[in-house]
Amino acid sequence: MFLGKLKKEMAKYAHLMVEQGYSVAQEGNISRRIGDNRILITPSNLIKHLIMDADMVEIDFQGNLVKGKRQPTTERFTHIEIYRQKPEVKAIVHAHPFYTVLSTVLGEKPFEKVFLSEAAMFLRNVKFSPYAKPSTKEGAEVIKNICRETNILIIDLHGSFTYGENLQTAFSYLELLEKYCKMYYYANLSGKKICCLSDEEIRELEKVKY
Repeated sequence: MFLGKLKKEMAKYAHLMVEQGYSVAQEGNISRRIGDNRILITPSNLIKHLIMDADMVEIDFQGNLVKGKRQPTTERFTHIEIYRQKPEVKAIVHAHPFYTVLSTVLGEKPFEKVFLSEAAMFLRNVKFSPYAKPSTKEGAEVIKNICRETNILIIDLHGSFTYGENLQTAFSYLELLEKYCKMYYYANLSGKKICCLSDEEIRELEKVKY
């Protein structure tokens, strides 16, 4: 019953990820830790909008298929590495959000000075990772030493990994991240000065209990 509920929740967020435009077609993947050596994860080569709870597969921390009829996502090794480095994390959402990835294409650094209160409150210590070839073990290697420092990770020219204690939290980070990067892009496009929060204002916002 517990696994069935988690699978349905994963399918729901996979559909939402496409509906909100954070990934298209086979892009992106979602996982949920279910034990010390087990992970539920979305399958490879399946359009996210069509995923059903029965399509989810179970893998171990070596990336081997344990249960399921489909092959696990090729990005599973990056998920595994995040779980290894941050044992408190229970859920991961990997997406290809347009404006977030575009910021890396343009070589921008949107988080050097932030301008939204929500960014100061929720998007803390966002990290950028060097490029790694998708669908290989390179992703796990490049994020290994930085993923523990954050819950919001952007891989150059690829996508984002957001993670937390549950899928709602992981997905919320994704939504806030993409909204911020979209506003940053259009603010720069306007050619006008961006009014950023002061260091003192940011410190105060970081103390807010939400």
